[in-house]
Amino acid sequence: MREIKIVLTQTNTVVSKTLKAFSKKPYNHISISFEDDCSTMFSFGRKIMWFPLIGGFVKEDINSGVFKMHPETICKIYKFEVTDDDYDIITKRLNSFLTKPEKYRYSFLNVFLIRLNIPYQREYHYVCSSFVTFLLEGIIPFQKEISLVIPDDYNSLNLSEEYEGRLNEYANRKVVLSNI
Repeated sequence: MREIKIVLTQTNTVVSKTLKAFSKKPYNHISISFEDDCSTMFSFGRKIMWFPLIGGFVKEDINSGVFKMHPETICKIYKFEVTDDDYDIITKRLNSFLTKPEKYRYSFLNVFLIRLNIPYQREYHYVCSSFVTFLLEGIIPFQKEISLVIPDDYNSLNLSEEYEGRLNEYANRKVVLSNI
């Protein structure tokens, strides 16, 4: 068995605060991590820290980028175990993003279509939640179309909550524990 982390976050960026105002949900971004301390995560989001309108597949680091700029970022982290076969399926799907990241784009259209409950999936276009859900398709049961899944939907799944609080405190706590 292998462990994977699902990381829901809420930063203090203008985009994140705007999404929160519309969604009324505590977390409006989701990432997936294969590391115990979640220091590296994968998602869809801004590619340029200061310009949110250019987005796509991103490798996120707790100690840089938006998370470093917003150390007050709150999170909820779920962990779940998957079989070795399921882990291989997930990492194989992820590798297609890692090998050609430039062909993937952030789907700004889907941000609006989700609010209208209109499913629509264009090839190579994702939002954070549709990306994570695509990686986990067939492994975690979803009751809706991938393009309509929002980060908050993960709160209603039967996943084991590991942590809720500040993201940087989680990472620092894991570093301290690993040094003991």
